[in-house]
Amino acid sequence: MRYLTGFDCIGKVQGEGLNTFPVAATTTIVKGDAIFSSSGYAVTGTAFSTLFLGIAAESVDNSTGVAGDLNVQVTSPVAGLKFSVPVEADELIDQGDVGKLVDLQSADGIDLADATVVGYGFQILDFDASTEAVAVATYGYAIGRFVSCNIA
Repeated sequence: MRYLTGFDCIGKVQGEGLNTFPVAATTTIVKGDAIFSSSGYAVTGTAFSTLFLGIAAESVDNSTGVAGDLNVQVTSPVAGLKFSVPVEADELIDQGDVGKLVDLQSADGIDLADATVVGYGFQILDFDASTEAVAVATYGYAIGRFVSCNIA
């Protein structure tokens, strides 16, 4: 397994799984960040919502640009795609976390203790708490998928 910072798609993206969005003004996006829509422009975020667009498939630096100067490709949260992601809070991931639906801790990590999700959540299907994984991310890596939920 690759140990990256941020979400890492471990499946093959096909068809409508990749979309392009204009980036908001003065915004820097890093590959693997969770991306949301803000007034129609791509921004990073730290809590799931109905405005979740997916995961940045590339890094884009629009820190000195105006809204729409640059675009970012985003891997959509389509069924079947799995991702690995660093666990950023609050303890080492283990078998007891499999099946949990959790929220973000930051734009590029999850919080095992935060089960309050709106619009989307990250469902843990497997984990990696090996010595190699913990050397990169203190609490290991979750492997899972995005699940649509709580949408009226």
